[in-house]
Amino acid sequence: MKHKSTLKILCAALCAVTVLTPFHASIVPAAEQQTASQQESTTETTQLTEEQKREEARKKLEDQKFVLEADLAEAEQKIAALAADSKTTEEYINALDEKIGILNQQLTVLDEQVLDYEEDIKLLQTSIEENQKQADTLQAQVDSVQAELDDLNTKFMAKYDAYCLRMRAIYISGDYNLITALLTCSDISSFFTRYEMIRAVSKSDAQLMQEIQEQTEIILARESDLNEKKAALNEMNTALFAQQNELEYKQAALTAAQEDIAAKKITLAQDKAESDQLFARLTAETGMYTEYRNEDQALSDAAQQQIEDLMNGIISPEDVSDFTTGNRDETPTVIYNDTDVYNNSDGVYNMIYPVPGHYTVSAGFPNYSNGSYHGGIDFPCPTGTKVVAAQKGVVAGVKRLDYSYGYYVLIYHGTDSNGDKVFTLYAHNSELLVSPGDSVYKGQQIAKSGSTGNSTGPHCHFEIRAGGTRINPKNYLSK
Repeated sequence: MKHKSTLKILCAALCAVTVLTPFHASIVPAAEQQTASQQESTTETTQLTEEQKREEARKKLEDQKFVLEADLAEAEQKIAALAADSKTTEEYINALDEKIGILNQQLTVLDEQVLDYEEDIKLLQTSIEENQKQADTLQAQVDSVQAELDDLNTKFMAKYDAYCLRMRAIYISGDYNLITALLTCSDISSFFTRYEMIRAVSKSDAQLMQEIQEQTEIILARESDLNEKKAALNEMNTALFAQQNELEYKQAALTAAQEDIAAKKITLAQDKAESDQLFARLTAETGMYTEYRNEDQALSDAAQQQIEDLMNGIISPEDVSDFTTGNRDETPTVIYNDTDVYNNSDGVYNMIYPVPGHYTVSAGFPNYSNGSYHGGIDFPCPTGTKVVAAQKGVVAGVKRLDYSYGYYVLIYHGTDSNGDKVFTLYAHNSELLVSPGDSVYKGQQIAKSGSTGNSTGPHCHFEIRAGGTRINPKNYLSK
């Protein structure tokens, strides 16, 4: 503060110091600056649009959470009311399954929120790291400029003190001027000597004044530069503080979401276990065996992918040379003869029931009684009952799983009038009697019924797939 006050007094006294505008390291040409500005504006617009999209997605997730919480509360009230009467009724089990479905939806929403939080945290951490580097650079620049300014002020004060001494000497000498000094010389030699001395002093005074002016300008410029850098540093530190607070909030939200997921998974597992137990008891009492309706989605997806691979692996002799597969070990190839299957004919759909003499359906297509998807129809029957091919064809694959379809047979029957490939599937068998590539006739025994995989008791799960899509078997079966 002392230096600044001194400078102001000196500048007023000398009337020679011009206050400079803040120093800039470089000047960007107008056209180039405009282009850079346009690019920055475009980038900001793009980023803003992406952020808006993410914000809309967040709002949608929050809305879904709100609706699902209300649905869950309603389902729990229904369960509580039904439990007072009897827990073994299908209505109670369906209500329990409804709650399970809501919990699964909530977990999906929470998983999406976790991913969003993790992405936000990653972006914030990257931004904080970059901004901290900029803040460190600015702090180093502030320290450097401050040190330079301190050195300049020290040198300036030395010049200023010399200037003050000179001003004091002039003041003491009073009206003594150059003419008087020269006219009082005793001889010509002393005249020239005194003249040179006076000229040297005058030159020194002028040089001192020039140096003071130059140092004043430099100091003012560096002070302006220092103030700009301090302002930028303060702004950066403020941004870092805000980002750090936001990061802590996101991390807390992530932890809360993860804890919520863990709690809901425990509840889900308990509800699934209760539902499966009650449903098994109910089907045992009625003999209407079918599948447990809350199978793990990952296991179900794995089984479906396996079936798709088998369907893609069956080819005609004409297609052998053109056949390619991503993994021959996981996708066995079955070559069929055209005479064993239908070729572009709807006669392929003239099928018989897969379990002769057993026509009662315990679960129909396309939904279970609780509303969840069921891709076929189920025929309850004692273990070991004969299971037959619904139509002639070629065995596309047989699998022995301890989940989902259990022991199953997949048969290819040819193409319908639309050119769609038609397959039938027979699941939960206790024994398989055919192998991949076998030709089978309509009504030929291919397996013995059972309760393998995801099953509450012995039954045959039967599906028809046309063009890769499951269709209602009831529309194509006759006794």
